[in-house]
Amino acid sequence: MTMRIAIDTGGTFTDLVLFDAATGALFFHKVGSTPDDPGRALVRGIAEVIDKAGAFGQAIELLVHGTTVATNAVLQRRGSRAAFITTAGFRDVLHIQRQDRPHMYDLRSRRAEALIPRSLRFELNERMLYDGTVQMPVDFDQLQSIVAALKEQNIEAVAVGLLHSYVDPVHELEVGRILASAMPEATICLSHELVQEQGEYERFSTCAMNAFVQPVMARYLGRIEEGLEAAGFAAPLFVMKSNGGAMSAGAAARHSVQTILSGPAGGVVAGRAIAAAHSRENIITCDMGGTSFDVAVIHQGQIAFARDAEMAGLALKVPMLDIHTVGAGGGSIGWIDAGGALRVGPQSAGAAPGPACYRQGGEEPTVTDANLVLGRLSPDTLLGGGMQIDLEAAHRAMGDHLATPLKMTVEQAAEGMVRVVNTTMTAAIRKLTVERGYDPRVFTLCPFGGAGPLHGAELAREMGVGEVLIPVAPGVTSAVGLLMSDLREDRVRTAVSPLEDVAPERVLAIVAELEREARDRLSFAAVDYELQTTVQLGMRYLGQGYDMPVDIDVDPLDLAAVAGAFHATHERQYGFARRDQAVELVNIWVSVEVDLGSVQLPEIPPAASPPEPTSSRAVIFRSHSFETPVFQRAALGADTRLEGPAIVEQLDSTTVLWPGQQATVDRFGQIILGPMPGAS
Repeated sequence: MTMRIAIDTGGTFTDLVLFDAATGALFFHKVGSTPDDPGRALVRGIAEVIDKAGAFGQAIELLVHGTTVATNAVLQRRGSRAAFITTAGFRDVLHIQRQDRPHMYDLRSRRAEALIPRSLRFELNERMLYDGTVQMPVDFDQLQSIVAALKEQNIEAVAVGLLHSYVDPVHELEVGRILASAMPEATICLSHELVQEQGEYERFSTCAMNAFVQPVMARYLGRIEEGLEAAGFAAPLFVMKSNGGAMSAGAAARHSVQTILSGPAGGVVAGRAIAAAHSRENIITCDMGGTSFDVAVIHQGQIAFARDAEMAGLALKVPMLDIHTVGAGGGSIGWIDAGGALRVGPQSAGAAPGPACYRQGGEEPTVTDANLVLGRLSPDTLLGGGMQIDLEAAHRAMGDHLATPLKMTVEQAAEGMVRVVNTTMTAAIRKLTVERGYDPRVFTLCPFGGAGPLHGAELAREMGVGEVLIPVAPGVTSAVGLLMSDLREDRVRTAVSPLEDVAPERVLAIVAELEREARDRLSFAAVDYELQTTVQLGMRYLGQGYDMPVDIDVDPLDLAAVAGAFHATHERQYGFARRDQAVELVNIWVSVEVDLGSVQLPEIPPAASPPEPTSSRAVIFRSHSFETPVFQRAALGADTRLEGPAIVEQLDSTTVLWPGQQATVDRFGQIILGPMPGAS
C-alpha cells in the first residue's frame, strides 16, 4: 500500500490530504496552525490523517508541503542578518530600484526599504562587460577585507550580485568559493544561480531576498525533518514552488526564494485539474482562507506566469504563477476609518487570537463573525463540529465595534462587512481578468478555501460570471493541488536580438543547454518518472521595455509563426498589435517537469433519493430573513439538484445558495451553482 500526503500550512488552519494510490481514496483533515512553530501542526496533522485513513507511517511514499514561511519572513521583515556584495558603483541599486514611481499620483509614496541595509552592502572592485569581457579582475585583497568586516558583523547569509554575471558567472563563482571557505557557518547566495536574465535590480533583489530568507527556511525544514524522523515517518519531503511544481526539501533550503508563493500555487494547480475534469478551459480560481484572498486565471487550460513579480514592494525574478493576493479572508477585521466609513482588512485576526467567535481571545469583528451573525455559518459547523464557535461573542464584537458607532443593527453591520470584503475581492479578480484583456463572463468561477464557497455566488454576480464551481473539498483544495503537482525546474536565459536576425540553430542550442541543466537538477527522479519539456520565448516590439512570453514548438522551430503568435498575444492583452514593427527576442525559457503520476478525484454514485435537509435556520439575504434548509454535503450524490435558499455544510467549508439559485452536483461531487436571479 503506497500513499502520499500533502500539507498546506495557512494562517489559521493547516490542511492535509492523504491519497491512497491503491484505491484512489482521498482523506481530508484540518488542524489549527501553530504560528510560533508551523512544523508542530504539520507533524501532528500527518499523524492524525494517517490514523483517520487507518494506515501506518511506513506506507507513506511522499510528503508534499506548501508553506508560507519564506513569505512571512519577507512580509514581517523577520529574516536573517544578511549582507550584500556587488560591483563597485552599484551598492545603491537595491535602494534606487527602477526609475518609475510606485504610485504615480501619490506624493507621499515611498519605495519599499531594501531587506539588506546600506551598512551591510559592500562594493568590490571588479567589472564584467555585457558581452562577457573581463574589464577588471576581482580584487582579492579587497575581498579579504570585506570578509573580515562580515565576520565582525556576525552575518548569517551573504548575497553576491555582480554586474553581468548572467552572461559569465566566473567572478561570482570566484567570490563564492572564497566566502564559503572563509565563512563556512554562513550561507552564500550567488545571483546567477537564481536569475540568468538581464536587469541588475531584479537579479540583485532576488538574490538579496533569497539570502534574507534562506537560513530561516533551512532551520524550519530542518525542524520538520527532525520531527518527522522522531515520529517514524521516513518518506521524502518535497516543497511546493511558486511555479506550480515541487522540489526536494534540500533544494528548497538552498533556493528558498522559489517558495514565496508555495501555498497559493497548490490551489491554482488544483483549479487546472478541476477545470479539466469539468471540461472547462477558462476558470478563475479564488482561494479565500483566514487571512488572504488569492486569485489566478486559467485560460484555455493554461496557467499564466507573472512577468514582473513583487513581494512586499520588492522585485522577485523567479518563475512564478500569476497570482494576485489581497488581505481579505475569514479573519479579516472590520473597522471604522477616520472618515466614519466601514472598512475590512487587510488586518487579520489570523490563528491567534482568531475571530471573536472562536473564544480564543479575539475581540474584534471579522468576516467569519459577520457570516455567523447572518446565519450563513452554524455554531456547530467548523471542523465538523469539532470546534465550537460562539454566536453571542460574534454579536458582541459586531455591536461594540461597528453597529453601535455606525448607528445600525448588528445584522446591518454584518451585511455591510460582507459587501465591503466582496468589493475588495472583486477588485482583485478584475486585476487579473479585465485588466489583462480577459472577459470574466466567459469564465467559470472556482472559489475555495475555508471561506470561498460562502462568498462565491455574490462574487460571480458582481463579475457577471454565470457559473460557479465548488470543489469537493474546498477548504483543503490547495492541499489537493499539492498532490497534483509535478517536480519542475525552470531555466531562463537572456538572449537579446532582433527576431529577424536570430538563427533557429542558435535558439535550439540554448534550449538544449537549458534543458540539460534542468534535467540535471531533476536527475534524482528521472529513473522512475518521465520528463516533459516546454519552451517559451520572451519577446517585445523593438524599443519596448518589457517582454511577453509566448509558447513555441521547437520541432520544427518556425520563427515567422513565433512572431505571429507574439502579435496575437499582444493584441489580446493590450488591444492592439504592430505587425509592421520589428520584434525583438529577449529571453528563452525552458521548463522540465517530472510527472509523479496523476491524482484523480474519485467519482461518486448518484443519490438513491433526493437529499433531506438535516436542519434549518434563519439566514439573512439582502436584509431579509429566510428559513433556510441545511444539507450535509456527504449526502449529496451525483446529479443531485438543489434550489436556494440553501446551506450545504461539510468538514472544511460551507456553501451558500441564494434564494432562487439552482445547483447541481457532478459525478466528482463538485457543486455547480447557476447564476443568481436578477444577475446580469
